Amino acid sequence: MPLPFLSSLTLLIPAYNEAENLPHVLPAARDFVAQHCPRGRILIVDDGSTDATPQVLAPYLRDPLITLLRHDPNRGLTAALRTGFYASQTDYITWIPADGQIPISELKKMLIASAGEDLLLTTYARRPDGPLRAVMSRAVRLMMQAATGLIDRIEGPYLFRRDLLDRLELVSTTSAGSIGLELAVKARHAGARIASTEIQCAPRLAGRSKVANLKNIATYLLEIYRIRASLSQLPPRAPHKSASRPPPSDGA
Repeated sequence: MPLPFLSSLTLLIPAYNEAENLPHVLPAARDFVAQHCPRGRILIVDDGSTDATPQVLAPYLRDPLITLLRHDPNRGLTAALRTGFYASQTDYITWIPADGQIPISELKKMLIASAGEDLLLTTYARRPDGPLRAVMSRAVRLMMQAATGLIDRIEGPYLFRRDLLDRLELVSTTSAGSIGLELAVKARHAGARIASTEIQCAPRLAGRSKVANLKNIATYLLEIYRIRASLSQLPPRAPHKSASRPPPSDGA
């Protein structure tokens, strides 16, 4: 059933060496967009894959709903998201990873929860991480809050109005996840309407995470301070416009 206020939607799928997972993720994503978004598009950013990802994608490129952009060489998740976001020409944009960790059924939950807001953030009901990654994630989140003042939890994909990109100057270019943080921080500062919802997160279908490592965390922390520095150039904070759905409180 189409959702009228989100009929014009780009679903971005960044992919780096995901040849095993794309045959499962892409057909389901395509069916979802065709069913729920009459003016929807799927945009894939192949972030310099060195496996069989280009060959796996080739048959899908005959589909008018699907567009492919490529990086060469690999630039990282934030760069892939940035490329896809700014290339999108629909009213709304969202994204999912190519590894199958976000079940397609969760997209409908996100579309409904967004309810026409400027930005929808997501948190995970439960994430199948080990204790080390959980501790690292919490430490990074606390440093992020201290550096930017953002109290929202940003764990999963997000959905936003395309015109936010024209209103906000984003400086994030490298670290995985930093562009979502910056989007939320600057949207809050601009008084955008922001909602949050909880979604499910599943284990990867195949392969290993390419972002859960100390190098990326170090890069992320450097990017947080670039974002913090850019906040000093912004005009005074606008009045908060969000509906009465506060961000969830931080948990262990």
